[in-house]
Amino acid sequence: MPEAPSTDITGEPAGRAGGLRLAARITVTLALLAFVLWKIDVRALAASVSGLSWPWVLAVFAVVYAAIIVSTWKWGAILSRRGLPAPFGPLLRFYMIGQFFNNVLPTTIGGDVVRAWEHSKTSGDVPGSAGSVVSERLIAGVAQGVATVFALAFVRVSPEMLALALGFLVMDLVFAGLFAVPRVAEGLSRSVLGARFGGTHDIVVETVREVRQTLRDPWVLVRVGLLSLLFQVCVAGVNYCIFHAMGVPVTLAQCLVFTPMIFTVTPLPISIAGFGVREASYVFFFGQIGVAAPAAVAASFLFFAIVAVASLPGAPLFAVSKGRVAA
Repeated sequence: MPEAPSTDITGEPAGRAGGLRLAARITVTLALLAFVLWKIDVRALAASVSGLSWPWVLAVFAVVYAAIIVSTWKWGAILSRRGLPAPFGPLLRFYMIGQFFNNVLPTTIGGDVVRAWEHSKTSGDVPGSAGSVVSERLIAGVAQGVATVFALAFVRVSPEMLALALGFLVMDLVFAGLFAVPRVAEGLSRSVLGARFGGTHDIVVETVREVRQTLRDPWVLVRVGLLSLLFQVCVAGVNYCIFHAMGVPVTLAQCLVFTPMIFTVTPLPISIAGFGVREASYVFFFGQIGVAAPAAVAASFLFFAIVAVASLPGAPLFAVSKGRVAA
């Protein structure tokens, strides 16, 4: 199918409005990063990175790929339940392509767009493919809040932090519940479908129907919910390994409390790839357990850098995919 004119790969219209939004996000990103770096000892930050324990760094990569495998499993579980089963290998390839785009495009939804699009080319079912991605996102969002509250039982935190964690859980539940609101549901579906299909009302409506039926399936909620919790443990494990690579003593439970909250805030569409927001969040949350600000910022940078490197295989996989289509 020919691509829609004047759009980027995410399906967002190009033009002056898009340029202004991008310029605003770049400005916010630079301002936040400048503020964070101004408030910390940059030499201490460099020292945190220079003395990394390479066995722990290798462990970080192992846990990153474990998280990707778990996430591919839960996506496949949704697709199978919706009558669109696919072998694990192709799904992993689509997921890796999505991971690559998540780390090179100035948007956190870009990878979902590409992942849904790649799967739809093999399934022939655009609403089913897009609906599976949206459903996975919504269930994963709730799992973030549940993981944080669960881990609180193993970590001593202040009453204020407890209230904040419960607030994040409520926010995640409300966001998933908003999918019952037609305008919200259609808007989210259009963001995944992009300009290629997002302007087609029938496809958007069908995608919303797919998501609602998925979220009403107890089997999906239990199985995918448990896999989503395992995914959150893996993501927290990435931070655990990063801090230990720097010689900073944190527990897995502490990482499981703070990591989901950080990555609930990071996707806010106010900066490029979450830069600035992520660093400030690391400083705030891990500062609650005494992690020095330079080490927290270093961990944030390392998280982004390692996940980006781990996502690089998605580039040749995408190139091969494009080559097959051209052939």
